[in-house]
Amino acid sequence: MENSDSMASLKIIIAVIALIAVIGIAFALMSQKPEYPDIANPIPVKGNPDAKVIVEEFSDFQCPACISTFPYVQEIINNNKDKIRFEYRQFPLPSHNYAFKSSEASLCAQDAGKFWEYHDELFKAKGVLDSESLVKYAERVGIDKASFNNCLYSGTKEAKVNAEISAGQDRGVNGTPTFFVNRKKIEGIYLSEIIANLKAAIASEIAGVE
Repeated sequence: MENSDSMASLKIIIAVIALIAVIGIAFALMSQKPEYPDIANPIPVKGNPDAKVIVEEFSDFQCPACISTFPYVQEIINNNKDKIRFEYRQFPLPSHNYAFKSSEASLCAQDAGKFWEYHDELFKAKGVLDSESLVKYAERVGIDKASFNNCLYSGTKEAKVNAEISAGQDRGVNGTPTFFVNRKKIEGIYLSEIIANLKAAIASEIAGVE
């Protein structure tokens, strides 16, 4: 009887050990990051790439102020598309839990040649930027799902986003959106004031080079 009980206990122990081993292997496989090549891309540009008036926006896709500013920025670009070079720079804020991954996602979209289409989708999403949504927006603009997922979950774009954050901090960026016109920071307390000052600075710089 004792031998039978001992054998039963031994089988249970072996089964538990096997189960733990299986769970450990499954966890290791699930936590393994996919491989994705580190594709180096320039800063995304809209407008005239050769323009002498350079407008930069340090922004965060989850930032409510950036979302509110988005249509005004689009209007500025459209009204001056032959006269300005507009550059988008990543500056996800740590207080926004989806912002950093959204920045990575936009760089993955850039690898697919769809940065601006995806950029627009992210701002139109108005903060709905969970992982499932990021993939859905990628498919919406015609990006291959498998390639996008490999990029997004590989962690390849983390260094690029962090480098842009550091570059912004070195230039005095501490919130979003922050604009520069020919390296001059646009100041303002309210969004309406910032947009007005941005337009005035652009008009002044354009007048100075014409």
